[in-house]
Amino acid sequence: MKTDRSITRGAAVVLASLLLCATASAAAPAPCQVRLTVELTPDVPEPTDAGFLGSLLSNQVNYRLTLQHERSDSLLVLDLTGPGPNYRCRNAIEAIRRDGRVLSVRVHKPKS
Repeated sequence: MKTDRSITRGAAVVLASLLLCATASAAAPAPCQVRLTVELTPDVPEPTDAGFLGSLLSNQVNYRLTLQHERSDSLLVLDLTGPGPNYRCRNAIEAIRRDGRVLSVRVHKPKS
């Protein structure tokens, strides 16, 4: 009988571990990956500078803006990446919109 109980306990521990892993995997939010066109005020001296791009995110930790191309001195196409969930991605976009050096932000629809 002692062996049966230890097998049952061991099986329960393994099953609980598997369920925990499955739940964590299923609950992991999709990462934020958005392309933006950002129009800046003309007084921004170095719009493509990595420090400037990072400053547009304010305090949105773990998010990053990557320059894809510069359409003009004040119009940039950027990729926003970071962790999910969606509301945190939207918060990062709103932080960019609130920046006084930003005139407009256009979110591109993903290609299907």
